[in-house]
Amino acid sequence: MKKIIAILIVALALGCDDYLDIQEKGKKIPETVEDLNLLMNDYNKFIRSTVNVLFVNDEVKLYEDEVSKIFWGGVERFLNGYQWRDHIYDDPDANDSDWNDFYAQIYICNVVLDKIDEAEGDDVTLRNITKGEALAQRAYAYFMLVNIYGKHYNSTMSTSDLGVPLYTEPDVNNTKGRATVKEVYDLIEGDLQEALTLLPPKQEYPYHPSQAGVHGLLAKVYLYKGEWEEALDHAESALAINSNLYNFNDYDFIPGAPKFAGLLGFPRQTWEHEEILWTKNVSHPFVYGIGVYMTEDHLSLYDEGDRRLYFRHIEFHGYGANDRGPIIYSKENYYKAGINTPELYLIRAECNARLDRPDLAIGDLNTLRQTRFDVDKFVPYAMGMSSNEALELVFKERRVELFLEPWRWFDLKRLNLEAEYQVTLTRTFNGTTYSLSPESNNYVIAIPKKVINLNPKVEQNPRGQ
Repeated sequence: MKKIIAILIVALALGCDDYLDIQEKGKKIPETVEDLNLLMNDYNKFIRSTVNVLFVNDEVKLYEDEVSKIFWGGVERFLNGYQWRDHIYDDPDANDSDWNDFYAQIYICNVVLDKIDEAEGDDVTLRNITKGEALAQRAYAYFMLVNIYGKHYNSTMSTSDLGVPLYTEPDVNNTKGRATVKEVYDLIEGDLQEALTLLPPKQEYPYHPSQAGVHGLLAKVYLYKGEWEEALDHAESALAINSNLYNFNDYDFIPGAPKFAGLLGFPRQTWEHEEILWTKNVSHPFVYGIGVYMTEDHLSLYDEGDRRLYFRHIEFHGYGANDRGPIIYSKENYYKAGINTPELYLIRAECNARLDRPDLAIGDLNTLRQTRFDVDKFVPYAMGMSSNEALELVFKERRVELFLEPWRWFDLKRLNLEAEYQVTLTRTFNGTTYSLSPESNNYVIAIPKKVINLNPKVEQNPRGQ
């Protein structure tokens, strides 16, 4: 492979040499379409998604006497998030991996977008794909950033609520404050709409965005904005390209092997996974499930015969067993954070329920659930219920199907804007009970202290309950 610029983001692409360290390996500057395309081929850079939301969500439970078993290096950050403290990254010198990773992706995309139109090369298709991928990847990064560090999109407040700094050029010396939530969403939508005109319907490897993946992200964007017709249209466009669902009855644990060895015949590589339209993975802090449990509330959501629970709960992992119950296990050996067909069915179902078409919503829920239950235990949801009843079932199925994907935290934020769906979260740890009210400022993750110290233009989110 040609040697091109290797871009290393030390902390944050906020326009300061103390933040951004660009080191060259070799002497070649990207000048051709092929060079720029290689930048977009950085699998390890672009597959990364959030970890912060797993610290704070309500799906896992910890016990103080088992925390020492969690041998991932971020236990202190995990506990700060778990207790909904004001700062996950309390150390002013600490790097927030979410902030750094997403701005690193944005910087690479901006380099490509700055050069692609004038780059040398006659391959028009490759030029279009490279530009489309850069637009799509930038949009995904900003979508995650604004939902982690900003308030949820609210049509009446989005022009004043603060989002994140917007960078559309690779200028490391240009410091900026925070754009509004609306400004960030406007950029996301514009990037994705343009990417649709440049990308093919599918790509050979799903870690490269395609029209299918971009339609799926647009469906999610419009869902979060509460624009149900637009979300429905894009969900249907994505499903028209890929509507695959695995039937869990076709898989089981490998006979004679411990369950953590995986499922016989089930794809473990992202590029083989036929439910994935666009690969993104959560960098989760409990890879082996040691010392981490599913909450009782989440466990109560599963009906008898649900193979999703059967695959998620195993007796022990290679590093041992938990003291108080089963190990949380991912049959993929990673948690998805991209665009996948099961969520598209759920988005379409929610939109139809919101648009007073409950039977269509229930139809999608039954299509999904039929592939997830033991054949003799599957009981379809009944037709003829109200839109509100269908919507409640959509929310339940989102929680079950999307367990330990980042969307639960964002769902809590968006549903807190609707009085009938607000919840107060509580948990007890080390003898202290912690709560998070729907109005709490701590639903919005704090901007890393290191970022603000190096760029005072960035305003901190209000903190405290």
